[in-house]
Amino acid sequence: MSRDRSVVLFRSRDEPDPYEEALREAGFACSSIPVLRFEFVHEEELRHALEHPRNHGGLIVTSPRAVEAMAKAMTWLPTENVSWHARPVFVVGPSTASELRQIGFEPIGEESGSAAVLAQTILHHQFEKPLLYLCGSRRRDELPTCLRENNIDFIELCVYRSMERADLALSSQPVPYWVVFFSPSGVEAVQRDAGWDLRDVRVAAIGSTTADALRSTGVEVHAIASEPTPEAVAHAVATSDSALPSPA
Repeated sequence: MSRDRSVVLFRSRDEPDPYEEALREAGFACSSIPVLRFEFVHEEELRHALEHPRNHGGLIVTSPRAVEAMAKAMTWLPTENVSWHARPVFVVGPSTASELRQIGFEPIGEESGSAAVLAQTILHHQFEKPLLYLCGSRRRDELPTCLRENNIDFIELCVYRSMERADLALSSQPVPYWVVFFSPSGVEAVQRDAGWDLRDVRVAAIGSTTADALRSTGVEVHAIASEPTPEAVAHAVATSDSALPSPA
């Protein structure tokens, strides 16, 4: 397939991968390149927090990695699981929601699309005890700031750390026609690698936060998904691709 139908996703792929499948159904040749690596941290503190569900009014989990950390800790705490399942758990996006459903939760807020919007969803609930907020080392400030400003009590616990891959080496790989970014951290990693000139490719973002991160570095964003789903990403890329001039 010609270069003008090639798409690279800057993310770790799943098996099967719904983003790759959605783009292939839209007629693109698609592959994934992980730009970050992750490690779990504060595992003992997490197990201690999860041992006491009655101390918390619910959970906030904003990424699949945080769900992985929680699921790993809960294998040590089977008797507490039922109590946690009875409490509200707030999430951003369908990927995190799907991961939570697999371990027995009914998440709230998956359609929010960003932590800032999720914060408004949380404000419509009342809590007698602090929420447990599980996050990564690079979490943004919008959600905790909104909760503090509205006197929603929460305990924040960083459960994983994300780091840029030192072996990305994009210069050794063919330049695609489209790239899709999934986080501001991914933007930083690709910019630091400097293997591809992003002026030579069409650029898509999973949402407005990632798009803003790209624009702040001077990169033109050609497509933004309306929500963080495979179907929305594929639709944004395909719609913008048909509207833009054909590649040389």
